Amino acid sequence: MANIYIYLTAVLGAVGAFQLFYWFFFMFRIRRHPERSTKGEPMSVIICAKNEASNLKELIPMLYNQDFREFQVIVVDDCSTDDTPMVLAELKSRYPDFYYTSIPIDSIFRHGKKLAVTVGIKAAKHERMVFIDADCRPCSNRWLRELSDNYLDGKEMVIGYGKYEKEKGFLNFFIRFETFWNAVQYFGYAVAWRPFMGVGRNMTYTKSLYNQSSKFRRSLQVLSGDDDMFVSEVGTRKNTAICYTPESHTTSEPQHTWNDWVAQKSRHLTTAPYYPTPIKIMLGLEVVTRQLMLLGTIGLLIFGDMDVKIIAASIWAVREIVMHISLGLAQRRMGEKGLWQHTMIMDILVPWIQAFVWLRSVTSKHRDTWK
Repeated sequence: MANIYIYLTAVLGAVGAFQLFYWFFFMFRIRRHPERSTKGEPMSVIICAKNEASNLKELIPMLYNQDFREFQVIVVDDCSTDDTPMVLAELKSRYPDFYYTSIPIDSIFRHGKKLAVTVGIKAAKHERMVFIDADCRPCSNRWLRELSDNYLDGKEMVIGYGKYEKEKGFLNFFIRFETFWNAVQYFGYAVAWRPFMGVGRNMTYTKSLYNQSSKFRRSLQVLSGDDDMFVSEVGTRKNTAICYTPESHTTSEPQHTWNDWVAQKSRHLTTAPYYPTPIKIMLGLEVVTRQLMLLGTIGLLIFGDMDVKIIAASIWAVREIVMHISLGLAQRRMGEKGLWQHTMIMDILVPWIQAFVWLRSVTSKHRDTWK
């Protein structure tokens, strides 16, 4: 029996070693922001909208209040059935250089957001293009400047942070924590290895980079993925920068029911199978080893002798310390608040909830949603 505990302790040590490697290599990347450019080359801001009349009324004036030298605002109205056309016409009368176009409803041809993004890119007159959703808001009037300043050393894409508004309740906290944790992870991959994900509500890339890509042709069968599938296709450590300063954030209204959040998350997860194989393996190993570490530690603390319990508790404690320091530094430097303190419980809950959502994503019929 003692040999079994020695074996299990060795397995726990190996699992813990992988977890420490993962946290040190990927998750300790939200450090002091590097020196930035101040050239401020012109940018085209592209918004794809479907039935977003009220949001466009609020967002467009905020964009024109940006502290940035030269930029273009483009809205692609994708088959809206609300008052979006009238709102766009009124905005055009207020802002003469505002540009919008519409995709007509087609009862036969069905398309996702990628078509609207493509139309917006074709309308962009500047090399650098910025993407934001109609239901998002820049967190400061320096949003464009902060993104632009990261086009350094041959960078052609900058991935930003899109967070959610803080509200009461556990669901809201969970959404904000999961969004924050995911951002720390995909920022880390972009810096340490290769980018695999970004959010279409806060990112920028060049037309040249877009023209080097498949222009979404590889992923037309998937209605979502105009952001992360594009990033995973063309992004490299050399051509991609990350931008996480508080002034560069965008914020969105979160889902207010678990069903709505699960449906949204399930739709997002439909793109995960199209990530590069090495990325999928590494992401999967992180989740699996995290749960093995939890279950193994609990088992050894219950059934092991005192020496085994001390070793198991020590391995778990070292990982917890590293995780808390990493996320604490990230929270401070990203300007997030009130998330780090609950890292331990969320570390246990998040993978199980994500597993449930993943199962739903492969069995449900929610994939017709535009975004």
